[in-house]
Amino acid sequence: MENIINQIQESSPILKFLVTKDLLVQDIQSEENKQLRRDAWNDPVVIGIIEELKEWPGDILKRHNDAKLLIHKLSFIADLGFNINDEGLKEITEKIMEHESPEGVFQVEINIPVHFGGTGKDQFSWMLCDAPLLMYSLVKLGIERPRLEKGLEYLISLGQNYGYPCSASCDLGKFNGPGKRGTLCPYANLLMAKLFTVLPDRQNERHCQMAVEALLDHLDKKDKRYLFGIGSDFRKLKFPFIWYDILHVANVLSHFDYAVKDKRFADIIELIKGKADKNGFYKAESVWTAWKQLDSGQKKINSNWITFMVQKISLFLTTPK
Repeated sequence: MENIINQIQESSPILKFLVTKDLLVQDIQSEENKQLRRDAWNDPVVIGIIEELKEWPGDILKRHNDAKLLIHKLSFIADLGFNINDEGLKEITEKIMEHESPEGVFQVEINIPVHFGGTGKDQFSWMLCDAPLLMYSLVKLGIERPRLEKGLEYLISLGQNYGYPCSASCDLGKFNGPGKRGTLCPYANLLMAKLFTVLPDRQNERHCQMAVEALLDHLDKKDKRYLFGIGSDFRKLKFPFIWYDILHVANVLSHFDYAVKDKRFADIIELIKGKADKNGFYKAESVWTAWKQLDSGQKKINSNWITFMVQKISLFLTTPK
């Protein structure tokens, strides 16, 4: 374990800071660790992403698994532990919040073709496969809850007794995704469960528990829902968290005590741990080419990023929530 942590730490300023904060659980307010945070903020990867985010909203959203989309880069920055007190991030979040629906949900620029039930026009709107991720990032970046509360309440209210269905703003026409109307969408439940991870005061509510149960049930039933299955592609280790895959699902579920204690969750953790090499390191089994600047963007070498994420998930399993 010590050798793994040492190697991860030395691989990049970002990971050195994250290991200190998330694995070693050290006081990040100490002078030494404040310097680590500054070094992480000045890492070329972070600098590049912040410059991209200044161009919000960026590319028009046409498919949610486009790894270049700024909603994914925003959540990556939020997960690093940066916030609106860091240079440029307050201005970026203000641009994001300029586009707010009547329901209080923040919008992205999107184009859904007519043959998929959309309008075929570029417009600011939202779906349950982008709005929760945007809200999650804003919470993590430090936007005060009262400013977000209306949208949060609306998104949470969309839950049904089986979890979260595909949902979208009424201004997108008849769009309903690739499944039967009124049935749950695994990715929507993943993003809503992810949103609940930053709302600890809401985690014992029925809607949160139903979203978590929907994910666990999908892992158990192994059927395809809204084209999402848990076959070979789902089981491939991949980072950053962009889409519906085993590491992303495991990371989200690890935040909930009632999921961690469930055998269905334990089974996917065993599957993940079985992918380690003899030294405890992991390789990417599928890559996002838009993120080739990270070592998870190639398959031939050990990925410090993926190894770090597995270690972080494992730590969650032994830490009281």
